[in-house]
Amino acid sequence: MSDLIEILRNPIKWHSASSDPDIKLFLEDLQANILKGHGRHHAAHVFIGFDDLSHDAVAHVVRALGRRCTSAAEQLRSNKRYAPYLDGGTVRCVFLSAGGFEALGAHAEVPPGAAFAAGMAARQAILSDPGRATWEAGTWNARAPDAMLLIANADPRIVTGEAKAFAQWLEASGCRILATETGLQQTRKFRPDAAAEGVEHFGYVDGRSHPLFLDEDLRTELAGLPEEPPAPGGFSTGRIPWSPAFPPSQFIVADPNGRLPLSAGSYFVFRKLEQDVRGFNAAEDALGEALFGKAATQEELDRAGAMVVGRFEDGTPLTDFPQGTAAAVPNGFTYENDADGARCPFHAHIRKTNPRGDVRRQLNLPDDQGDRSPIMARRGITYGPARPMSQDGSEFADGGNEPVHGSGLLFMAYMADLEQQFEFTQQSWANNPDFAGNIGENKHGSTGIDPVIGQADPAAPTREHTYLDGHTPGAQPSMHRFEQFVHMKGGEYFFAPSLSFLRGVGTASS
Repeated sequence: MSDLIEILRNPIKWHSASSDPDIKLFLEDLQANILKGHGRHHAAHVFIGFDDLSHDAVAHVVRALGRRCTSAAEQLRSNKRYAPYLDGGTVRCVFLSAGGFEALGAHAEVPPGAAFAAGMAARQAILSDPGRATWEAGTWNARAPDAMLLIANADPRIVTGEAKAFAQWLEASGCRILATETGLQQTRKFRPDAAAEGVEHFGYVDGRSHPLFLDEDLRTELAGLPEEPPAPGGFSTGRIPWSPAFPPSQFIVADPNGRLPLSAGSYFVFRKLEQDVRGFNAAEDALGEALFGKAATQEELDRAGAMVVGRFEDGTPLTDFPQGTAAAVPNGFTYENDADGARCPFHAHIRKTNPRGDVRRQLNLPDDQGDRSPIMARRGITYGPARPMSQDGSEFADGGNEPVHGSGLLFMAYMADLEQQFEFTQQSWANNPDFAGNIGENKHGSTGIDPVIGQADPAAPTREHTYLDGHTPGAQPSMHRFEQFVHMKGGEYFFAPSLSFLRGVGTASS
């Protein structure tokens, strides 16, 4: 039998499950949504408190929820059955926080890690988060959840109905429903010949650079791409400069409570991030006018926005293009030819959170491990009312009335190490005014914090960034301030256990 370390070394070949009993066992015991996002456009996230339930009563609740969970094998089979769509029925997943494991008493071991044991609120100083007392009133500011139930489906009526039924059963079992966060994926159609793509409320394509650790997804991504030299370090493919392939071990770990030889799970971050869309759009326009003048063209205003995000709204990378391409967007780009941040600023959101070789270049390292190892498997979904769209679905149609409150992103991500991935990314990359242009011997001046998700003292000068239109010959750099328009409203650290644990906790080992 293969061991888990061997299975997690290279992208998983799920089609081999029919002939490889180890892969079959692994996939049938792993929860859905880890190897591949569930893909459903509607989801409910039910946050549960076990309150004063006995350890045995908590185990009973967890077992019942576990029996309704979707396995990775089931998710992948349903996706194939309903190809080319991902909406192959309902996906359900269960997550436990440290408090949830503690509520099980001797029935379970709390997964290791200081951040997990402490919980997100206790890591406020590390993350520069607002204190729990300022989190969303009536839900997140009250207490930490013990568990989360995810329900996702293409049909919002099914999601709503299941969430209500589960909540009624949980309350009848002695649990408390702390909050239910509803996800509704916003989409935009950027090209007439292509399907609509998921976007966040600021209007930018979201999730374009997901790490791939399922072999079949990787092959699809690479199909038809020209041969190019391999990128230094990492899982270089030799097909594109920046490989999308990552080892599954970066996102999946052994489940300390699993009941099977290949039982695995993943650490999971949930954060509710409210977006002030009207404020962000106004700040983008003001930046464009400051850079290009009061008579700035729409193309110039779009480029100013791309200097904040690092991509144009359709996903086109600023480092390679002066405007959106309205064509298939390349995603294997690096910053090798933009090492000084002349075209894509060091502070741009996607460069801050996925530096694609900046760490190696700035610190003169032999490979890209420092750039790649913090990357997480993001599985977020937007929340809030559906925004009105233009007739062709290409633009939001609420100009001047964009949401200020009540809309945003339910950030979710899987990883093997909370401290070295999520917390490192937030603290050392997004919140660090020196990353990445000022971390090595060749100083490029303070970069400023990530203008999208960076958090710092509101009075600090770290929201001032250097902007330079490197696509225009002779352009001069200038300093401009970009305020905070993403506000953290609550969240928690969880672990996604194996199905054998969820379905067997509190019973005799088989």
